[in-house]
Amino acid sequence: MNFDTNNADTEARADDAPVPEESLGQGFDTPLFPSLLISTKSRIWGDAAPGATEPAASGFTATDLRDRALRRDKFRCRFCGFESRNNGIHNANDNHNDIREDNLWTADQLCHGWSHLGELGADDAVVAYLPGLSGQDVNHLQRSMMVALESGDDDERADALALLNWAASHRDYVKQVWGTFSPAAFSDALARLNDEQRGLREIVFHNLALVFHPAPLASHAAKWVAEAYAPYPLQRWRQVHHDVMNAPI
Repeated sequence: MNFDTNNADTEARADDAPVPEESLGQGFDTPLFPSLLISTKSRIWGDAAPGATEPAASGFTATDLRDRALRRDKFRCRFCGFESRNNGIHNANDNHNDIREDNLWTADQLCHGWSHLGELGADDAVVAYLPGLSGQDVNHLQRSMMVALESGDDDERADALALLNWAASHRDYVKQVWGTFSPAAFSDALARLNDEQRGLREIVFHNLALVFHPAPLASHAAKWVAEAYAPYPLQRWRQVHHDVMNAPI
């Protein structure tokens, strides 16, 4: 049997082919999430709650602003997309007196911690050099390891702790270059910068990440296990990994 492939038929088929929308493929150069950079709360004279990580003004605490902001974002962290009703509120410009609704972002405990270097305890976290990983990648990894510490067996907890210790060990590179890996020291330096200098953080602090000690976040990890990770208990992770890596094209 011979197929007829004359030009007229070919042109007709070309005319019938669907034309993709002009917008198809646009937006791939637009980041899904904003850059996650180490930062610190603005120091404001007379701040009644200098150690608070959420706004303390009565205009915030005595209203439904917090709930409205969380529901607007569907309880998803604006930095990494992690969804949890345990998430908190971050002031996008680091000024806790600015409680305009568009300045109130949903943030999970890890991403929020990156913006509160000055409020972290001395042993809560270290600044580490982790090239090749975005801040979001680092936090998803840390969160998963904390969930493993909370819900895994002895071997799984040992593996999770080893991975967290590996990440934390990269603080040594930061100390070699900056003289310290203390979040508080970086907070003090950031507090002295003007707006123009703060705008260079993405360049100056490229590949710097905040690695948390898991103990202070254990209560949050327990909530992650019961809520966000409930559909994917630790026992399923190996199968989920296999399914993702071998998904049909």
